[in-house]
Parts: sequence; structure tokens; C-alpha cells
Amino acid sequence: MAGGGAIAFVDAKIKQRPVMLFSKTHSPDCKEIKSILKQYSMSPHVCEITEIDARQDCTQIDNYFQTICLTDRREVPQLFVRSRYIGGAREIVRLHASGELENVFQEAEVEYKLIKS
Repeated sequence: MAGGGAIAFVDAKIKQRPVMLFSKTHSPDCKEIKSILKQYSMSPHVCEITEIDARQDCTQIDNYFQTICLTDRREVPQLFVRSRYIGGAREIVRLHASGELENVFQEAEVEYKLIKS
């Protein structure tokens, strides 16, 4: 079970920006997802990447993801758009490859500029 401080932190962060990615600095999956998000060229006022690995309550945050994401996975990355859970690494890669991630941003009225690679 996640601690109250971890729950409050995650809940506040999700509401703070239209696009919120929870990440860990050295995770290969997180690096891949950060690279994908960079292609959408969102301002820091729109998209925030929160690295949780330096926090003392990192494990509690991971555990809380199981609850709010309704998944058995608790690892990051975890992406939220307008407080709605979008997915982890597998889902984000799939959504991006199919063009659906752009649709998610459009439907949520998120300001971005897609940079084609």
C-alpha cells in the first residue's frame, strides 16, 4: 500500500500539468519514452517529466501506480494526459507508432508541435 505522502505527491503532480510523465533517470524504457515525447515539442508549462528515483518514497509511488493505473505493473514510465492514465512504455510506443498518441494530445487540447524524425 502506498503511503499518504506518495499518494498526495502523485495526485498533485497529475493535476499540475496537462501532460505528466513519471520516470526514472536510468531506465531504458523511460529514456525511450522521453525521446518520443520530445518529438512533440511541448513547452515545460504543458509537459513535465518527474523523475521519482531520487525520492525516498519511490517504492510507495511505484506501488500507488498499480492502484491508479488499474494494472499489475507498477514500474515507470507512466503517462497521464489531463489527469487521465494513458499507459506505460508498451502502450506509449504503440500509440506513437500508430499515430494515436497525437490523437490523444489533440483530443485533450494539448498544445504541441510534432517534429517529424
